[in-house]
Amino acid sequence: MHQPLDPRRVNVCVDNNALQPPDGQTDDVDRFLRLWNDGTIQVVVPHGVRSEALHPNTPAWVREAMAGGIYTLPTSLTATEVKQRRLIEDVLRGNAAPGRHAADASHVADACKHGGYFVTHDERVLERAHTSGDALPPSLQIVTLARFMEIYDAAVAQRPERRRR
Repeated sequence: MHQPLDPRRVNVCVDNNALQPPDGQTDDVDRFLRLWNDGTIQVVVPHGVRSEALHPNTPAWVREAMAGGIYTLPTSLTATEVKQRRLIEDVLRGNAAPGRHAADASHVADACKHGGYFVTHDERVLERAHTSGDALPPSLQIVTLARFMEIYDAAVAQRPERRRR
């Protein structure tokens, strides 16, 4: 296993559920939002995640956080990107019906292209990311918010003076 990338030096992509931990603990969410808002970490919201977050059933504070940041735009994919997205979808789908996890695959593919981390609480994505083979680049880590904060704290402890512009 390689050394995790310093979260202050790479883009951090988030899933719609990243700010809603399943255990209800909001301390990490508050810290993450502070780091995001003060520019310590650079968060990039995949366009599909942003679209989901803008749905009226999404909590207002999550909608606000996702709508106000940097987000990707839908673009045409290269042949290599199409192939990678299909591989990711195959890994995430498993035995499910075709197309069942296409949105998740799109989010992860955007993270592959734009980030060093993809923060999610989607158990299927978390489980299958570790068995993805060549579908994901080694530079992308798919983690929970709690794990991301552990990596962040370790990076700060190792190099406290580093700060993103």
